Amino acid sequence: MRGLTRWLPRRSAFTLDGISPIHLSFTQEEDEIEYRAVIFRSSIIHIRLAFGLATFIAIFYAFFDHLLYENDTELLEWAYAIRFGLLVPAAIILVILTLSNSYQKYSQIAGLFIVIIFGAGWFLLAFRTTPAAVIDNYSSILMTLIYGFFFTGLFFKYSFPAGLCISVLYFLAIVSVNLDSTVETSLITSLSVIFFLLSFAAYQKEFVSRRLFVTETREREARARQAQHDSRYLEWLRSLAKFLRHEVRQPVAQVNSGIELIKVLGKHDAKLSSLLDSAALSTQHIWNLIERASMATDAEAYVRQGASQMVDLRPIIHELVSSYQRTSADLHFSFVCDTSAWVLADPTLVEEAMRNLLNNAVSYAIEQTTIEVTLAVMDRQVVMTVYNRGPLAPADTETLFGLFSSTRAGPVSEHQGLGLYLVRLIAERHGGRAELTNVQDGSGVRASISLPIAATSSTLQPTGIHGRVRT
Repeated sequence: MRGLTRWLPRRSAFTLDGISPIHLSFTQEEDEIEYRAVIFRSSIIHIRLAFGLATFIAIFYAFFDHLLYENDTELLEWAYAIRFGLLVPAAIILVILTLSNSYQKYSQIAGLFIVIIFGAGWFLLAFRTTPAAVIDNYSSILMTLIYGFFFTGLFFKYSFPAGLCISVLYFLAIVSVNLDSTVETSLITSLSVIFFLLSFAAYQKEFVSRRLFVTETREREARARQAQHDSRYLEWLRSLAKFLRHEVRQPVAQVNSGIELIKVLGKHDAKLSSLLDSAALSTQHIWNLIERASMATDAEAYVRQGASQMVDLRPIIHELVSSYQRTSADLHFSFVCDTSAWVLADPTLVEEAMRNLLNNAVSYAIEQTTIEVTLAVMDRQVVMTVYNRGPLAPADTETLFGLFSSTRAGPVSEHQGLGLYLVRLIAERHGGRAELTNVQDGSGVRASISLPIAATSSTLQPTGIHGRVRT
């Protein structure tokens, strides 16, 4: 016995994801309080409907009492007293109480009360009355069990004892009436089976609900921590970039002035002039790195602050391509789109991403060739593609999406290597992806952005905007 008493506390202390499977409660009190509040907010409308429906059923069944009690005046008076003196007032009072701000505090007690009151009411309507009343109120007791387990907002630790109580009461009602032994056995057996099945289902439902709550809470906390970390990191990068720009600008300018002065004084020394040119290039490179770091932090903040909305990308991309055709004299453009393309995105960010792809294409495209832009819906994705004929990209195209990565960026280059980096930031910000590949025939490069579609296929209609537009 002593060994058993030592074993039981260890078993009851067992938890899974912070939930005690035996007590069906959280080990942390603050989690339990928050869970109860969340469940209450989501179930209060169902609680009111359940109490309201219980009131309607209690009143509606009164029209059939004369049949159940075979016009026995004494039994009819007893039935009306139970219905209108106990069941209906109790349900109406509970409906009114749900409108009170303090109801949440006592919701479990109130739910327990109404289940037991209705169970006791059906018992009193059937106990030592008639076989017809027992059988008719059997359906009422089943509905009360279902309401108790699933619709009155009761947790399992309350619904199980309440359900057990009213089931036992109804067993007494069944045996109190002279029923056929087969009918009596059938009613008791079926009620027992239904009670245990409902208990098991309610236990599983609440246990799974608690586990989902824990998972969602942890994910929400993790996202909050990550957002806080990202915010602090981004702010640190901004501060560092501003500090470096402020502190390094003057020293770099002074170094450059000194180099220029030395070059003037030693202009006849070719070897010294070469070294000074190299030093000047290095200082410019340092300055470019600082400028690029500042631009990168600004780009991340720019993308994070975007506001998504339902938008059709077709007119946006069409207008963008049209603007490029007007400003590029030595290139041709074509735009093909056979459907509307609705996405949930920030239109300004998407336009910026496509502008960067088009800038890349214009920079590398061979003169008098055509830059082909397509917008299509494939596999629940809106795919924007830009293809240009020209030199191929490096074999590992993923490196081009990295920060400060550019085949054109150099110590004194105006290209900061942020174009494709920004494209990927924007695509991932909207749950999509960005890719760049060399065309298999070696004729050029194809870049694309894929975003999740925000409309069903039945809403996609041909637009008729396609074909070749030229400058």
